[in-house]
Amino acid sequence: MRVGSLALGFALAAITAGPTLAADLPTHKAPPPEPPPACLWCGFYLGGNVGDAWGSSAITSNSGFPAPPFIPGDVAALSAAESRSVSSTGFIGGAQAGYNFQNGPLVWGVEGDFDYLGLRGSKNGAGPIPSTLPGGLVGPPTAFFSTATSVSTNWLFTARPRVGWAVDTWLFYVTGGLAVGQENFSQTLTVLAPFGSQNNFSATRVGYAVGAGVEYALSRQWSLKGEYLYVDLGKSGASSSTLTPALPAGFGTFNGSSAVALTANIGRVGLNYHF
Repeated sequence: MRVGSLALGFALAAITAGPTLAADLPTHKAPPPEPPPACLWCGFYLGGNVGDAWGSSAITSNSGFPAPPFIPGDVAALSAAESRSVSSTGFIGGAQAGYNFQNGPLVWGVEGDFDYLGLRGSKNGAGPIPSTLPGGLVGPPTAFFSTATSVSTNWLFTARPRVGWAVDTWLFYVTGGLAVGQENFSQTLTVLAPFGSQNNFSATRVGYAVGAGVEYALSRQWSLKGEYLYVDLGKSGASSSTLTPALPAGFGTFNGSSAVALTANIGRVGLNYHF
């Protein structure tokens, strides 16, 4: 009986002491996640980008063949055939750098980038010379002309202010500013043998770029962005064509010319390191 009484006493003591011991045990709660820094986006950053580009070049050409020996109606048809729009596509990739200021969710700054821009486009065409059609001034047999046009770019530089709004680790922004690029143009017109004209030029064009993007902070140092830009490099001044072979003495002067207006759309992603 004594042993049983002792066992019962120990059992009762354990039951009554249990809640007290449990209350004395330390509890561990996971700390709340740290909020993003008050100035997550401010400061200098440097990074790289890659993407795709697609563009269009509106070409205005004047064949400039003198009459005589060429017939005015034919000259107008040749000029219209040379004046066309050429679509182009290509790869873009390069580096960017910028500096941001931040006041609460408002972020503003400036960014510059220099990229390889490999737009390439060409278009060929052919048609009858109007005066050689049935009922034309010269009449059959019908003679034909052909054109070959190509447009390309080599590089693009932009310098653009950016204004954005930060939401946690996201930054939504708009941008716009200066754009400078190199444009290459070539056009060949083959007309009545042996005459043809050639126009080639390469020039640096100045225009503007506007767009928008979104950037996500992977950490305090790294961010990933996606961006769209519309680029307009303006319309080039007239570039003179050359006639081969030269007209014999006694005929008028050939004064062909071409001008090109280039626009491009750019979609790209980039990775930035923030110092």
